[in-house]
Amino acid sequence: MDISNVKKALSWYLGREIAGDFRVLKEHEIALCNDATKFPFEGDSGLLREFCIFADGGSGDLWLLSSSGEIAFYDHDLEFLSEANLKKFDLNLTGWFEIAGLFAKFEALDEPNASQKAEFKQSVAKICPQILEIWEI
Repeated sequence: MDISNVKKALSWYLGREIAGDFRVLKEHEIALCNDATKFPFEGDSGLLREFCIFADGGSGDLWLLSSSGEIAFYDHDLEFLSEANLKKFDLNLTGWFEIAGLFAKFEALDEPNASQKAEFKQSVAKICPQILEIWEI
């Protein structure tokens, strides 16, 4: 999926924070982050041939969409942005939005109890169990 198609697919969500670690970038941020000459890469800028950065986690973490439509995650605590430092998921953009919505609902709970945590984990795991490897819930 190229950048223009990513922007079209995200048009209703551009600039919106869905949950704490799920913020869709604004249109100009998508353009900047996916321009190897402008984005301050500390890694492999060739990564942008296969992936499009479309969202962030607010603290430097990035969400990427592959040309085949699969989602990947980059943890900013890793050395630099490279394919080796991506966590790839069996997840498409629709699933990413579903998971972001689940996180939003979970974050809205005031001190969730064990049952609510278990229900949240089970709901996320039905869509993509690998996501739970990133966060401690």
